[in-house]
Amino acid sequence: MKHSLPHFPSRTLSIISACALLALANLSGCGKGLTQAEKAAQEGILLVGNKIEPNTLDPQISTSVEVFGISFALFEGLVSPNPQTLEPEPGIAESWEISPDGLRYTFHLRSNARWSDGRAITSADFLFAWERLISPELASGNALMLLDIKGARAFNEGKSKDFSSVAVTAPDAHTLVVELENRTPWFLSILMHPSTVPIPRKSVEAAGGVFDRTNGWTRSADMLCNGPFVMTSWEPNRMIEVRRNPHYWDAQKVSLNAVRFLPIESINTEEMAYRGGQLHVTQSVPINRISQLRAQGDKALRISPYLGVYYYIANTSRAPLDNPDVRKALSLAIDRKILTEKLLADAQNPAESFTPKGIRGYEAPSVVTHDAEKARELLGKAGYAKGEDFPRIELLFNTSENQRKIAEAIQAMWKDELGIEVLLRNEDFSSYVATRNSGSFDLARGSWVADYPSAASFLDLWRSGSANNFARWSSADYDRLMNAATNAGSEAERNELYSEAERLLLDNAVVIPIYHYNSARMISTAVLGWYENLMDWHPYKYISLKAE
Repeated sequence: MKHSLPHFPSRTLSIISACALLALANLSGCGKGLTQAEKAAQEGILLVGNKIEPNTLDPQISTSVEVFGISFALFEGLVSPNPQTLEPEPGIAESWEISPDGLRYTFHLRSNARWSDGRAITSADFLFAWERLISPELASGNALMLLDIKGARAFNEGKSKDFSSVAVTAPDAHTLVVELENRTPWFLSILMHPSTVPIPRKSVEAAGGVFDRTNGWTRSADMLCNGPFVMTSWEPNRMIEVRRNPHYWDAQKVSLNAVRFLPIESINTEEMAYRGGQLHVTQSVPINRISQLRAQGDKALRISPYLGVYYYIANTSRAPLDNPDVRKALSLAIDRKILTEKLLADAQNPAESFTPKGIRGYEAPSVVTHDAEKARELLGKAGYAKGEDFPRIELLFNTSENQRKIAEAIQAMWKDELGIEVLLRNEDFSSYVATRNSGSFDLARGSWVADYPSAASFLDLWRSGSANNFARWSSADYDRLMNAATNAGSEAERNELYSEAERLLLDNAVVIPIYHYNSARMISTAVLGWYENLMDWHPYKYISLKAE
């Protein structure tokens, strides 16, 4: 790995990055030769804006969608998503059987599946990876992916110390048998999630403690992969490069020679890089550019439905946000329709629930609304009539032009409708994550994208003790409903219980949903095989480039 970049403060890096990209953009517009993106296309190298500099590429620890995109290049699990339909397709498992009661899955691993050093992948690699993922020592926010397995929840909660109590067994080197606690129709979809991939014991143990969250095995030059690409370079704050993996079982289907992920935190800088011929794909599009690009009929603009939600988290352990009436007042004072239509260029959908629309069989309760009069009534009931004596609180968000605009608009609504001052607190992404995880905030920007297409992927976040429950909220009634849904005898009964649980969550305003996502990107017409889907998952083995 390359670690040649000197340390600069994040603001300095942003200035350096912007200036460098501007210079390149100016040069590329002079008609002198090919742009960087055109040259890369000829070489089969995809240039992708990745928004953030990852803290880790460990797929079991990271919950960042930007890291998941890189994980799809480096790793593959038992099953793999179809790039268009998201249907589970054979990955490391070439086939499987499901018992008639839906509780037992038997996977048959490919005999030609290899790590990037040529060593065979076996069922033992999955046993190691899954024990690590659900171990209480690792405390992974992704552990919930596997908690439907019999015995997994007890092991994750420390009630059982022996992983053999978890119903995952390996009768031989190429067979993995999984028994579920309850029928889980979306279990194969869960196994498409990057956190469930096999993990190379050799790389992990060489870098430190197996269950140590600071283990830097993904930064090691000896990191092993099993996906279509292998890591060749990680230059912090500049680039992560992956190249074709010759040992990948399906290498003949991989068209790209390499993918370069460029961490450009500023949306405006990223667009400038795209316009200057430095990128093929962006992560975002500046809000103030969407209407103009639509009017121009720009074919590079892609706005697609996306199973995700943008929301604010209320730290329920801190006054005055420990009062449900205060939280409900803050939610009711927000006019989401104005936000999405005027500020977000009608590119996102105002949230009426926490769980987005589009999940098969599930109808989320549409209870989130704008009612300023009711908001003032509740704030007065909490002892802060007309905002008087309301304590100083802060709204935490990470660096982003779009997020600042949203925060400033909502800050103004709270001032105008409730008469309260909410301060804005902006931190770079790494600092924001650390602050949010430590609970050192009042309100914080949050977002969640489905790990698999089920309401459970959203509602499991708010169980008591969930690693992603940054609101620090605990409700025995909510936990009871979620447990009952897990044990429901039919999909209809399960979805009804989920709806009741979500209504309880929203009635307590534990989270303040703002909008449901559409993905908005600029994608060069040179990029082929980048399909729209609800998860915004784009396995790089299916993507190719045409030289223009």
